[in-house]
Amino acid sequence: MNAITGLLHRKFARVTFAVAGTVFSIGASAVPYYYVDWTAWNPGAGTAAGTITPSSGPDVTVNFDAITSTGTNGSYLGVTTGLWTPTTTYTSSQVDNASTFEALQLVGTSNMTYRVTLSEAIKDPIMAVTSLGSSSDSATYVFDSPFTILSQGPTCCWGVGPDRLPQSGYVLTGWEGAGTIQFIGTYSTFSWTVPDPETWHGFTFGIRTTEALEPTPPSTNVPEPASLALVGSGLATLAALAWLRRRRIQATI
Repeated sequence: MNAITGLLHRKFARVTFAVAGTVFSIGASAVPYYYVDWTAWNPGAGTAAGTITPSSGPDVTVNFDAITSTGTNGSYLGVTTGLWTPTTTYTSSQVDNASTFEALQLVGTSNMTYRVTLSEAIKDPIMAVTSLGSSSDSATYVFDSPFTILSQGPTCCWGVGPDRLPQSGYVLTGWEGAGTIQFIGTYSTFSWTVPDPETWHGFTFGIRTTEALEPTPPSTNVPEPASLALVGSGLATLAALAWLRRRRIQATI
C-alpha cells in the first residue's frame, strides 16, 4: 500500500465512522408523538371520535368502535382525563412525550373487539395502556398486528410498576399493567380483541407522522443508473480480455 492509498483509506474510515455516529445519534433520539384528542363519544353505542393534529398537518380524524362477538354495537365505560401519569411510564428512547388528552375507559366484556379507523394512513403508531388487569386478575389484548413494548411502569392511581405488561406474540397481558406499545408500519385501521377482560382499563394512541407527510419509498429491484453503468463497464472489460486472448491464441497457431 503506497502513501496515497493509505491516506485515502484513513480518510474513508473517518468518514464512515462519522456517518455511523450520526445515524446512531438520530436513531437513539426520542421524537414527539401526537395523540388523539377525543372530542365526541357515545359509550352506550360503542363509538367515539377524535382528532390528531401533527405539527405540520393535515389533521387525522379518528373513529373508534366497540363490537361484540356477534358483530353488533358494543359499549364502553366512557372518557376521562388525568390518567397518563407518571409520564416516565409512557416515554422512552423512542417517544418523547406522554398524552395530555383523554383516555377511553373500557370495561370487562368478554370477546369484545375494539377497532380504530383513520382518515389518513399513519406510520409507526403507538398505543398507551393503563390499568390493564388488576394485581390478582389479568386482562388480555389480542392484536391483529405485531407490536413491541417500548416502556412500562406504575399507573396514575394504583401503582405497581414494570414487568406487569408481558407480551407473547400478538398478545399483551396485564396485571395492573401500564405502558406504551408500538406498531411498526403504515396503518389505516387496526383492532384488538379482549378474550380475557377485567373490570376497568384505559387506552389512547398517538402517531409519529402520516404517510402523506412521509411517503414510504417504493420497493423496487430495478438497478440504479450508476449500478447499470458499472455492470456495463464490467461486461466491456470482460469482452476486451476475451478478444485479446483470442488474438494471442491465433498468433501462436
